Amino acid sequence: MKHAIISEVFDHPEALLNRTVDLKREGYEEEDMYVLVKRADVADAVRRHSNLYVLVTDEPGTVASLVTSSERPIERWLKSMRLTSEQQDRFAKEVEQGRLFLYVDADRSEQQFNATSSKTETAPKTEEQTLALHEERLTIEKQAVQAGEVVINRHVAETEQEIEVPVRREQVHVERTTGSEAVVEDYDFDQPGIRTIDEGDHLRIQVIEERAFIVKRPVVVEEIIVRKQVTEDVKTMTETLRKEEIEVTEVGQADVTVEDHTTRKDETQ
Repeated sequence: MKHAIISEVFDHPEALLNRTVDLKREGYEEEDMYVLVKRADVADAVRRHSNLYVLVTDEPGTVASLVTSSERPIERWLKSMRLTSEQQDRFAKEVEQGRLFLYVDADRSEQQFNATSSKTETAPKTEEQTLALHEERLTIEKQAVQAGEVVINRHVAETEQEIEVPVRREQVHVERTTGSEAVVEDYDFDQPGIRTIDEGDHLRIQVIEERAFIVKRPVVVEEIIVRKQVTEDVKTMTETLRKEEIEVTEVGQADVTVEDHTTRKDETQ
């Protein structure tokens, strides 16, 4: 169901812009939508992605145009909307806290929203009128995104290695020499005089040799240290900015004098 009046607050410009897209699908016109914000950079973020009418409460030009009023700009704007006193107070606090206020008036024939004057019966009549000029200004917003990643994998590589190991072994050398042929008295062949460690007429000698075998042990041969460091690059970005200017044209016998009392912030620095 389409409502004549919609008033909502948002924490971020993206959420407000998404809401306006939904409202336009429902049949609301963009020229019936107004946005109140506290800071100019937030207003610029909304203007870059839409044609919404955005009012900035802290903008110096806006405050200067209303110096003759005892009310703050945000109070004058909210009073010109079809809101209750409680709603005006609540939304004023929300905007002062940095939130974005969206106001939609689908029935503009009954009430025309005016950003520069408050519609009160006690307002004095004057021939002085104010025309606000707007211009776009650049603000830089940076967002951290993942540009890539480094993956370090560890795997096992196999290599064959040959090593020469000297080993020792025993050899038995048997030497036979000629006997003296001296006569051995009382030698009994059945019971020889020379005995071995074993039973019988045998001599058993152990022959020893060295045998090599491989033992593998893991050792730390290298350490990988990974560090991240932040470097700064300078990128040049170009954007087209728009601003409103006035052109004074004299028609007929009109006598016009133009006085320029403006002082820009960028000119005073």
